[in-house]
Amino acid sequence: MTSLTYRLPNGTIPVLVSSETADLLHGEAAALLSYAMDHPEVAPQAIADMLFRTRTARRHRALAMVSDRDELVGALRAIIDGREHPSLVRTNTPATTRRLAYVFPGQGGQRPGMGRVFYETVPAFRAEVDRCAEAFGAQFGESPLDYLLDEHLSADDSANRVQPALFTQMAGLAALWRSFGVAPSVTIGHSQGEIAAAYVSGAITLADAVRVVGIRARAADELASDDHAMAVVAADRDTCEDLVARCSGWAQLSVVNSPTMVGISGDREAVQGIVDTFTERGTFARVIRVGYPAHTSLINELAASVRASTQRQLQNPKFLDTDIDCLGATLGGPITQDLPVDQYWFWNLRNTVRFDKAIAAAVQRDVDTFVELAEHPTLQLAIQENLAGLANERPTMVVGTSERTASDLDEFTRNLARLAVHDLDYSWEFLGTEPDGPIPLPLLDFPNTRMHDTRLWLLYNENLPQRAHQPAREPITETAPARLFVEEWVRLSQRSLVAPRAIGIVDHTGACADLADALCVAAAEVGATARLIDVETDGLTGDLNTMVILVPRSAELDDCAAAAEVATFFGSRTWWPGVTDAVTDCWLVTVGGEAVGADDGPPDAVHAAISAGFRSVGAEHPGAGFRHLDLPARPATLGTPESANAILAALHTGEEPELAFRSGALHAKRIVEGDAAVAPEKPVDHVLIIGGTGNLGLEFCDHFAQRGARRITLVSRSGGTAAAADRLREIRSTTTAHINVTRCDVGDQAAVSRLASEHQDAPADLIVHAAMHYSDIELKDITAEKVEQALRGKVVGIERVLGTCPRTDNCRVILCSSATATIGGRGQIVYAAANRMLDAMAQRLRAQGLDCVSVQWGPWTTLDLDASGWAKLAAIGVVPMSPADALAVGIARLRSNALVLAFDFARARPVLEAFGYGPLISKLTSPDGENSETPAPVEKTGPRDQLMKLLAQAIGVDRADTIDATVPMVALGLDSLQALELRRRVKIEFNHDLEVSDLLGGASVADVLAQLGG
Repeated sequence: MTSLTYRLPNGTIPVLVSSETADLLHGEAAALLSYAMDHPEVAPQAIADMLFRTRTARRHRALAMVSDRDELVGALRAIIDGREHPSLVRTNTPATTRRLAYVFPGQGGQRPGMGRVFYETVPAFRAEVDRCAEAFGAQFGESPLDYLLDEHLSADDSANRVQPALFTQMAGLAALWRSFGVAPSVTIGHSQGEIAAAYVSGAITLADAVRVVGIRARAADELASDDHAMAVVAADRDTCEDLVARCSGWAQLSVVNSPTMVGISGDREAVQGIVDTFTERGTFARVIRVGYPAHTSLINELAASVRASTQRQLQNPKFLDTDIDCLGATLGGPITQDLPVDQYWFWNLRNTVRFDKAIAAAVQRDVDTFVELAEHPTLQLAIQENLAGLANERPTMVVGTSERTASDLDEFTRNLARLAVHDLDYSWEFLGTEPDGPIPLPLLDFPNTRMHDTRLWLLYNENLPQRAHQPAREPITETAPARLFVEEWVRLSQRSLVAPRAIGIVDHTGACADLADALCVAAAEVGATARLIDVETDGLTGDLNTMVILVPRSAELDDCAAAAEVATFFGSRTWWPGVTDAVTDCWLVTVGGEAVGADDGPPDAVHAAISAGFRSVGAEHPGAGFRHLDLPARPATLGTPESANAILAALHTGEEPELAFRSGALHAKRIVEGDAAVAPEKPVDHVLIIGGTGNLGLEFCDHFAQRGARRITLVSRSGGTAAAADRLREIRSTTTAHINVTRCDVGDQAAVSRLASEHQDAPADLIVHAAMHYSDIELKDITAEKVEQALRGKVVGIERVLGTCPRTDNCRVILCSSATATIGGRGQIVYAAANRMLDAMAQRLRAQGLDCVSVQWGPWTTLDLDASGWAKLAAIGVVPMSPADALAVGIARLRSNALVLAFDFARARPVLEAFGYGPLISKLTSPDGENSETPAPVEKTGPRDQLMKLLAQAIGVDRADTIDATVPMVALGLDSLQALELRRRVKIEFNHDLEVSDLLGGASVADVLAQLGG
């Protein structure tokens, strides 16, 4: 165990999720997400440190680089969903032991100020740069620091100015990478970069390296003039030499970087002419910032002076023995002790650069990871091309250090993260520092490492009683996995508008007269019409197309009084004028019935219940949209123009079925995927289950009995059926829990008091309210008595239990609601209203400090329904779940109410859309990945449009339709880095490997499409 605190170079927090298999990685992320959601007080830094202190990095990895809790949550969800995320780096294949090479480029990519960001932020870089600068100052009286650090310095491309700065930069970058635990097994040098490669490998000392840089730079400047130039060309060697041979001026092939990337040197006019010819052909070519004819025969005239200076000035006449191989492009192979030092550095300046051979030599030495040490990548494309052409079964990786446009360490951090997650042996301690304070204690309740479950046959005893499967009353042939959903409210920044409405206002209590008057006035101002209607005498006439029912603000009521008010509302129906064929929209306007934002208190139970029942009324009238608007519970504003204007805005908003007006704006309800991760269950001592002998209660009993509950009390009004007794015998035979059945009508206060007195010595630490009073009644058949009967045990009873029965200080309460409270359904008016009251109750109890949550369960296979009941549920796309599956999802220590159900999306969407509830589920994604927010068009996007979009993303163009598909992509501005990015995107999208040489060699979109077969 280590006490380090972990940070990435850019200051972000590294949260490493790892596992032995890809599927377990999702489980690891899910467990961490659940922990983070259940413990908002725990900072991401503490989670990151806990992971590094207690776990070994395993082969499948995802590294979240986060600054705060929101980024951590988003990254963990992306791991679970298999999505990309800007804060996430992950492996697609298991991490392996890597053999790494530093690659040091030559001259041409330099600029003043190229080292400033690293110098100011990384101590290791600054220390090495200062050491090199001191050596140059001592040897030549000039320091490269001003060129490295001052971006406003006038550009000076003389070798004597540039090459010391480039050497110092590369030496500093090597120290930078090493300081974060990335050290080379091999170094590779390209032209002038070989000096830094030899120094970093240990083949020469710093003093000798500085001398070689000086000798080489002075020699180059002797030949430098405005008459000379170098260029890089995206063409093969034969094509380039053929064009050079036909050139009237003097030019030579000077560099072979890869099979299709070469360089030329010569007279400026000749070099520029060759570049122009290639450009006209649509092939990438450009002049680079080198002012002398490097790597040509013209260098021969410097042979004597270079060799003499080298022999005279260098302290070591031979290359030093080293454990790190140094591969040079001078000869395309290793620098060894038998090579003459004086001649080698002359060859380095004169010979054709054979970087392709150096990369091949590295691959022969099992190098599979290449890190280019430069401010901006220049050789990555060439490395990739060389690797593609070599027979090599090892997975390879090529990364840079940063980019020219970088103003911080973000790009370096991401490159470091890529290497770390792919290197099985990476030492994560390099990201750690000693903490400022005392060593932190382990985090309580932190999830354990996920492992594959394996049955150990020695522990399996066939003589132990095994659970039998209890068949459902009606055979269920179709089931689906349980999923967790939650309600969320989104502010409507854009909304579709409908034509002015002809509105009929229902104020059945007369308590909303001011609001009704204000609504009539406001309607006239926007071109709509509105009038008050009397349900008993007027009804709805043919000139009205919209009905608005105003529900007055409720007084503060306890649950018993609230239940009575709901019973009166649905039993009397004085608010219901009926629906004519002309009415297209029926609106219910409630007050404080929804908890939309943090400023809202718990929802009003009466208004919450009424809105849920109203949704189910709509199922009886498929020709009209039944919609709901909730106003804020502020008495002073309810009769004002603000509320009237809010209602009018809602009435003229198309499609949205569930709206709320808060803070001057409309918000829309959405059902979204919840956090499917479940926190480890804490053991409970005494579980009290209301409705314990029903199918639902018995499943809870079995669940907690199997998980070590010592005592379970099943509260039942009837005492249970014969089938329940059989099931209890089965549960008792497989556990040691003491299970007791207590007869009690929880709607009877005296009976609840007796229950409480029986358990004074055993307070409950978990109360599950599983009582179910299923009702299937349409609006015309509802009476106040039937509503009261349904609410008596469901709502009133649990209030009495919680107010009377003893419970521990940390008792947890689970209220079993139903998905009908959100989705509704024909005949579900009373049932939906009762369950929505439970949801509101849970929110109120949480606000009062009780650990209480309401879970809206979808139907289980054990639900006691006949064929007609199952058919009604199936009609709206709700599929039964296995109890074990549902409980595994829904017993999480949720911090808010949730839904647990299975959806048949193909069936649910058209039905809900037909009733106007498509937007409610518009953010949901089906298990196969189809997104319902934007249904797939009849015809899929063609390959051409997909490719154009990928190209636009790669080259930074906002609109793909502005790209000319017939023009070579290099003419559109595609450079080598962008070509690599386009190749990566095409690989993901089309599973096709493009040749980068084709992209830079003049290929157009049409050419690539031909390869793709589109």
